[in-house]
Amino acid sequence: MNQLNRSLDCAKQLNKYLLNLDVIKEYQKYEQLIHQDDKIEKLEAKMKAYQKKIVNQKSKQDETVVKTIEEYQKIKFENHPLVVNYLYLKEEVDSLLQSINTYINGQLLK
Repeated sequence: MNQLNRSLDCAKQLNKYLLNLDVIKEYQKYEQLIHQDDKIEKLEAKMKAYQKKIVNQKSKQDETVVKTIEEYQKIKFENHPLVVNYLYLKEEVDSLLQSINTYINGQLLK
């Protein structure tokens, strides 16, 4: 049990360290801004509906899927400044976490 407690303490310290990194703070700021923007929230919901429709049409080999994909491409919000910054920061954070995960797993398997 003592070993488990020490491991949890280390995990908490790593979490605290990560949450204090500028890239994580900036990512969380943009994530919050996006979730507060009603237009982006509605557009995201619409995009998810299109994505589900596309998956369903593909699984049924529905030929209208091409038209649905074209409609989906028209509504994508990748050029919105908040979204551009958010996606960039998300990639940075994902890369950081992936590197940590790879390092830990690599050290455990030695």
